[in-house]
Amino acid sequence: MNRKVFASILIVALIAGLIAGCGQKGEEPQPQQQAVQVLNDYFTRDPGGFDVQESTLLIMYSMGRLLYSNLVRYKGETLELEPELLAKMPEVSEDGKIYTFELKKGIVFSDGQTELKADDVKFTIERMLDPNGKGMSTWLFDPILGAKDFMEGKSVSLEGFKKIDDYRFQIILEEPYAPFIQNLAVPSAAIYSEKLVKEAGDEWKFNPVGTGPFKLKEYIPNTEIVLEKNPYYFEPGIPKFDEIRFRIIPDETTAVMEFENGTLDIASIPITEYQRLKDSGKYNILENVALNTYYFLMNRNDPAWSDLRVRKAMAMALDKEKLVETLYGPRGTVAKAFVTPGIPGAYESGKGPAYDYNPEEAKKLIQDLGGNIKAEAWQWGGETVTDANIAIQAMAKEIGIDLEIKIMESAVFRDARRKGKIPANYGNWWADIADPDNYLYTFFSRTNQMSSGYNNEQVQDMLEQARIETDPAKRSELYREIEDIIIKQDVAVIPLFHLKSLLATQKDVKGVFIHPTGITVYTYGYKETE
Repeated sequence: MNRKVFASILIVALIAGLIAGCGQKGEEPQPQQQAVQVLNDYFTRDPGGFDVQESTLLIMYSMGRLLYSNLVRYKGETLELEPELLAKMPEVSEDGKIYTFELKKGIVFSDGQTELKADDVKFTIERMLDPNGKGMSTWLFDPILGAKDFMEGKSVSLEGFKKIDDYRFQIILEEPYAPFIQNLAVPSAAIYSEKLVKEAGDEWKFNPVGTGPFKLKEYIPNTEIVLEKNPYYFEPGIPKFDEIRFRIIPDETTAVMEFENGTLDIASIPITEYQRLKDSGKYNILENVALNTYYFLMNRNDPAWSDLRVRKAMAMALDKEKLVETLYGPRGTVAKAFVTPGIPGAYESGKGPAYDYNPEEAKKLIQDLGGNIKAEAWQWGGETVTDANIAIQAMAKEIGIDLEIKIMESAVFRDARRKGKIPANYGNWWADIADPDNYLYTFFSRTNQMSSGYNNEQVQDMLEQARIETDPAKRSELYREIEDIIIKQDVAVIPLFHLKSLLATQKDVKGVFIHPTGITVYTYGYKETE
């Protein structure tokens, strides 16, 4: 036999013996490699970067909760707050003005080197308030002492921030502001690293480094966003997903098709597909109450809407049950008040001050005014009038109001809204925090009228009083009185309905949920393996 052939046979025999020996008793089996957990999701639009201070879009809020952390956050699916970056909930002085905070020690940003300190909190707040910056949510921090001077460039440092040491600090308010802690849970209030933001400069929005459960792995604009697990995340055992891949899919129908084909793990459910997907039994259907109100707002300064009888007639002309059933089916519930039910201070569901559908009484009011009232409502953008506005227009016509719907370009609409010049409009409000102040003060106060043209000084005084009232029971009663005046007596707005958030996931996806703020929470999610 050729020596080379014999040597080859001998080597093969030795290898075979070694392999056979690996399975003998008394030896530990090799551990199996755990499968990589990848979640495939999508957005209908590109966020255009990852600086949560520059945007109030829900997509950016979702990114904020994945990449960054806040001082406080909502506990699970509830509206209860809990510490996130803090060691404990802040202590509040008796007068409601001084908040004392303590950061958890040892939290590092996702670069693995930079530790979170009190200076980073101060930097984050001042960056949002910077008069030369791009912060879009200054309202989060403007109750702080000295915020106004800082935003106007009259001071170079925020007076109401007092550093005690690297982990402890105080925030002092100009006056008591009851919802202040809730402001700190809004994703736009996520805490940045002073050092890392300054080093990144203009590229920060595309190269974010946070303390959140994930970090950015890859970003292809208008195509895909890939996040990977942050190995330095400060909460043990989470996240369980190794990667989340968000593709940009502008068309919802396409996204649902891909979901049903199994290439997506999560999909928003179009109303037209809700019942079919639910009845199939193939998917997890996630439903949750959302902090929103859809409404018809009338400007009392507009000649057509200035008469209370016209506004009352409009309130009784709108068949809310029919509207919500036609437009949103099982996703919607009829609204009795402007503040979403479940929020402290809101009217209990079904017991609000709104007018019931009564077209006959509405017709009488319009006839008393001579009939055939001409009025105008604006629509924010679009090429054609929306189904909602068509339905509202038809219901108004039934009682004698000739309602013209004008489609206005977005910039024109925003400018008119800021000046309180929109005659009327069908719109919606998705609240940032679970407090009546975020609804009622935003629309009906002296400074934030959102085109309502509302000028009831009694209500505006009550809104100011409610902001500083520290007794929860007194605050709740104040807000109920305020809503009664706005909706029942003045009929400044007609609450129409509230919508639930809907998602479908593949059966193996567990632990993902939709928070009432509308944000999908992935932090505790995982894929169930056999």
